[in-house]
Amino acid sequence: MKLLAAGLVSVLPMLAGDIIGHAIITKRLSKKSLSPVTYNLRGTAPPVARAADASNEFDRMVVLLEGGSASPNPPVKATLDQRNERFEPEIVIVPTGSTVEFPNWDPIFHNVFSLSKTQPFDLGFYPKGQIRTVKFNHPGIVQVYCHIHASMYAAIIVTSTPWFSQPSADGSFSWNDVPAGHYRLSAWHKIAGLFRTEVDVPESGKTEVTLQVPVDAEPRP
Repeated sequence: MKLLAAGLVSVLPMLAGDIIGHAIITKRLSKKSLSPVTYNLRGTAPPVARAADASNEFDRMVVLLEGGSASPNPPVKATLDQRNERFEPEIVIVPTGSTVEFPNWDPIFHNVFSLSKTQPFDLGFYPKGQIRTVKFNHPGIVQVYCHIHASMYAAIIVTSTPWFSQPSADGSFSWNDVPAGHYRLSAWHKIAGLFRTEVDVPESGKTEVTLQVPVDAEPRP
């Protein structure tokens, strides 16, 4: 009887729903020239004038659904280029255990570093054509800078959840077949910082959620 019951449980469909999300930016980014910041523990940094006129603010945002018991995606190898005295792309998202390469394509030296609690590192000075690599074993936000060029700022989002995304140009995002339960929806914006809300996923059907992210590039007193 116990074996029969176990067999019945194994064929029951997983109770899961879909999440349909929409991020709303309530304040546009200022285009005035701002003084760069070296580091901010909250995870925010005002951009320099060159980086303040992004055509799509959602390119600077990551949304993550945290909770449940799902395993992270397999580790990957990603690249954060140093080109034209800036990092490309501005944001890199990787699962825990992944490695990120930092090639220097500029005809000058760079010194990539991070003071992030998630993964502090300092790659030292190295010239064009050389590559340094870092492995990221812990989830969190890793802010990346260059010791030589204060305007260079990127972020690596290391995630232990399989549900992560960058919103589309209209702020929409979605995940399918999320196991039923209570979750925390987080949005991190490269300028505005981290914002969170709670969401319950039903046993079937769709859940719609809206997340407002105030983006304010004006320096605060």
